[in-house]
Amino acid sequence: RDEIRDWSSDVCSSDLPTRTTEHPSLESLLVTKSRTKTATWVGIVLSGILALWFWNSPVLWPVKVLVVLFHELGHAIATWLTGGTVVEIGLSPQVGGHALSSGGNRFVILNAGYLGSLLWGVTLLGVARRKATSRYALGLLGLVVFLVAAWYVRPFASFGFPFGLIMGVVLMLGGRLLPVAAAQVVLRALGVFSILYALFDVRDDVFYAGSDVVSDATMLAAATGIPSVVWGVVWLVAGVAVLWFTRKWVT
Repeated sequence: RDEIRDWSSDVCSSDLPTRTTEHPSLESLLVTKSRTKTATWVGIVLSGILALWFWNSPVLWPVKVLVVLFHELGHAIATWLTGGTVVEIGLSPQVGGHALSSGGNRFVILNAGYLGSLLWGVTLLGVARRKATSRYALGLLGLVVFLVAAWYVRPFASFGFPFGLIMGVVLMLGGRLLPVAAAQVVLRALGVFSILYALFDVRDDVFYAGSDVVSDATMLAAATGIPSVVWGVVWLVAGVAVLWFTRKWVT
């Protein structure tokens, strides 16, 4: 007992092993954040370049039709928010669509198509930032597409009904099966494409279309007496403003 007592008395607290926790410095956190933001911008730019390069490729055809659905959903959401009822949403394989509604504020509804596509794109870019929720966001997007197709895309025997159901299932499976990084890439690509398509759609429907083409701009011109070209310029300026004010959020 004396030997044990003598041995223990020789042990000092300085001789015991200590556990230390190293916290990352502020400088390292800033470097990591900067690298993440740079990688995000690189991904956005590359997505835009690839979208423009393959713009007329059949590979992007289903994405274009999906973005048309985003456009029509913009009309639908504006209809609901202004107290109206959505009668049906239609899609065509020629990358066209329509949203029929009853009631609501016609002025707001007509403005919500192009701007809705833009906001869809910004939202997708924003949710793609978070690794922890990117797969859930992709799956939720698929669920929304599926439910909208099942409930509102008509007629049943049309192209749009099965297309919406299939795309909804594909996106939900992507959210379930894809790795986190791949889900982020898909969301970011869809976001960039939706923004680009909104801008090109304004250009084609307002500035390049013939006088006999019916579009949101021509209907808005008929309702307000303001030429469709003016509305096209307003939408483009509004689109650039939205991108500018949300640039930090999406990266």
